[in-house]
Amino acid sequence: MDMLKMQLSEILDNEVESIDFFTAGQIGDIYKVCTAEASYILKTSAPSEQLGIEAKMLKDINKYDIVVPEVYAVSESHLLLEFIEESREAKYTQEIEAAKLLSKLHSVSNDNRMYGYYYDTTIGPFHQKNEQTQYNWTLFLGQMRIMPMAKVCYEKGMLSKQTLERLEGLCRDLYKRIEMSLITPSLLHGDLWSWNILFNIKGAVLIDPAIYFGDREMELAFIKLFDTFGETFFEAYAEVHPLSDDFYETKVPLYQIYPLLVHVALYGGGYLGQLEQVLKKLKV
Repeated sequence: MDMLKMQLSEILDNEVESIDFFTAGQIGDIYKVCTAEASYILKTSAPSEQLGIEAKMLKDINKYDIVVPEVYAVSESHLLLEFIEESREAKYTQEIEAAKLLSKLHSVSNDNRMYGYYYDTTIGPFHQKNEQTQYNWTLFLGQMRIMPMAKVCYEKGMLSKQTLERLEGLCRDLYKRIEMSLITPSLLHGDLWSWNILFNIKGAVLIDPAIYFGDREMELAFIKLFDTFGETFFEAYAEVHPLSDDFYETKVPLYQIYPLLVHVALYGGGYLGQLEQVLKKLKV
């Protein structure tokens, strides 16, 4: 730890006074680093490209004037970030600020109407493959999101062969269920639950992204799945991006499949029951 203190002191050009355990992350422990003047977050992992990808994603989001923690240093096993000091804000205020931030994020598109991203990204400990030449949203959703994660769950012994085949059939016919002509690629945070959006006196701040370009309502279905925000958020958001006519009936269950599979792969158990409920609702 003394060696790490010296290294961080050199990076920050300021003496590090303490490094304290903060919380357990999905790929490694997270620490709070303090100097006399400021605090920082240090994320750790076994040597890999994951923290480097996270740093790139944060910097990419920040290009669009979306607030994220500043990146100070990154290596294969460490990521040093600005510590976001949260403040107590009323739920109503949080939902309005979140709607403003996300409607702004979702207004970011790309010139070639591409789904996916310019490089492969991550969600939690898992790889998210992105193709730069993918212009068909339902093909992307099936081939790059639902089926790869379903196969991870199957290989972990958490998904039956029958359920895997049901998902394969669903993905083949996604184009029949979603009206693609009304969808424009939007930049998504990709993993938006309550712990990944922080609030302070300046507004909302995004952390732990899993970015890609997709249907913006993919993000909204994720928000509904984990009850991250309520009616105030959706009303404020819809003033900028009106919800599609089939959002609640069709898109919510379809778009919740991918995050549910991620959680099945991470935790198993109860998420399998939720996945089954969604598939029954879709008559799969």
